Amino acid sequence: MRPFLALDTATEHVVVAVGDLDEPGSVVAHRAFEAPRAANEVLLRTAEDVLAEAGCEVRALRAVACGRGPGSFTGVRIAVATAKGLAHGLRVPLVGFGTSDAVAQRVSWTGLVGVVTDAMRGEVYPALFSVDETQSVTRMTSDRVSRPEDAATEWAALGETVLVTGTGLRKHRTVFERFLGSRAVFAESSVWAPDGPSLVAAAWSDRGDRSLAAIAGLSLHEAFDRAHPGLLLPVYTRLSDAEEAERRRAGLPNDPGRSGVAGPPEGGARP
Repeated sequence: MRPFLALDTATEHVVVAVGDLDEPGSVVAHRAFEAPRAANEVLLRTAEDVLAEAGCEVRALRAVACGRGPGSFTGVRIAVATAKGLAHGLRVPLVGFGTSDAVAQRVSWTGLVGVVTDAMRGEVYPALFSVDETQSVTRMTSDRVSRPEDAATEWAALGETVLVTGTGLRKHRTVFERFLGSRAVFAESSVWAPDGPSLVAAAWSDRGDRSLAAIAGLSLHEAFDRAHPGLLLPVYTRLSDAEEAERRRAGLPNDPGRSGVAGPPEGGARP
């Protein structure tokens, strides 16, 4: 077994899983639970517990996989910073995957799946996916932030039934009910956030150059070079409250096109 650790804290859930690079899709151990504003206190301890359950020492890890968001700014930073620290310290590759992708992986459905994650400020992070008869999930849209009315209008214009899921439904379900009408099917709240198996599935489903699938067949040295921890960036889609406040204090105009520290594409220079 070549174990890897997957983690995500972009929602109010702390989610950790151990998978195997030699068995795509397999989940050796996992844990997921709600921990509002407490991810920084429990994430590493949870990772230790899941590794122990898997019978795996941390030094045996051969990769780390991390949910890049979008979601809570603080939650995304906690997961990414923790993943970077582990991967750097162990000198193993770090791969990313979308938190919305992990949510989409939780549903049992054939057709369109719309994930709406709460973005606060009366907004959501919408992402549209297509699920085929084999339950293979394909992303149809990139990550962004929008008003729920705008996302619902776009999905309604498709003229197809959409399974809607995600933490954004807590506040905005009525918007999607109004715009989609009978073409909306709503997932149970128990699957609005990722779980361990869905993290592993999302990590394997990504097909980027620095994805889990891309590095699984490489030597540890080659994989570390290909998916160096310094290359992974979080997905924020917009500036944080503090950054926007700083721009206002500086007299700079609001720029909705700015996406904060990092946006959807992975990349960046190695430190």
